[in-house]
Amino acid sequence: MIKCVALLKRRADLSNEAFVHYYETRHAPLIVGLCPDILSYKRNFVQREGAFAFGVPIDFDCVTELCFADRAAYDRFAARCAEPEVARLIAQDEEHVFDRSATRMMLVEEHGGPISGRVTLEADGLRALQDERAITRGLARFARVLDTKAWDDLGDVFADDIEFDYGQGERQGMAALADQMRRYLDACGGTQHLLGSILVDPAGDTAVSRAYVQARHQRRNDPGGAIFDSNGEYIDRWERRAEGWRIVRRDALWATHGGDPAILAAGAEELG
Repeated sequence: MIKCVALLKRRADLSNEAFVHYYETRHAPLIVGLCPDILSYKRNFVQREGAFAFGVPIDFDCVTELCFADRAAYDRFAARCAEPEVARLIAQDEEHVFDRSATRMMLVEEHGGPISGRVTLEADGLRALQDERAITRGLARFARVLDTKAWDDLGDVFADDIEFDYGQGERQGMAALADQMRRYLDACGGTQHLLGSILVDPAGDTAVSRAYVQARHQRRNDPGGAIFDSNGEYIDRWERRAEGWRIVRRDALWATHGGDPAILAAGAEELG
């Protein structure tokens, strides 16, 4: 386990109560949301009353510990924090709560503590939960990419070398995937892809997910008109890549279709 320790000082105009409240309700949730590789995130707020006195003043208000499963996870965290937009969001929020000029941050190697086997089991369990959450969020992101027709964002979920079969045969690559999506969805109006009964089985740097899908499609420029529904299941194989979890293989198994297939004009013949 790799640990990063930060000594943090609150802004001079903040009371200790306001500092703790902002950190716990605003800043900590922001960091957790931006940096999924953090395995454990502890905030240790300094209690000056009753502190040991060694003649050296305590010039910080919180000792924060960020734990990572391994060095690779820490490196991904560091790279994530260096992304311009992420760095901007973190720095902007830190201005509200910290005296940033006093921040000290260091990478440490932890010794001692609980029995190593127990630590490993706990770390593995937390990591599996984090991976499951990231993959579930990836599926939710996919549904929104489709329904907003944000084709340039397919790379947020799929690997460039994606292999897939949507029921019309094997295809490969991001360009082919975008073509598959646009072939049907550019031809219709509004859509809504609902994913549920999601099962995720992570295994190290790979995982398999299964998700039921109900996709509703509406005729273009006819919000009160006919619809076309597709119901089935996505079976996805995921890999942990440098940019995060990405689908490297998808099989779409369709169970039922209902409504007017002409709504998906370009794909009507195959779906019929």
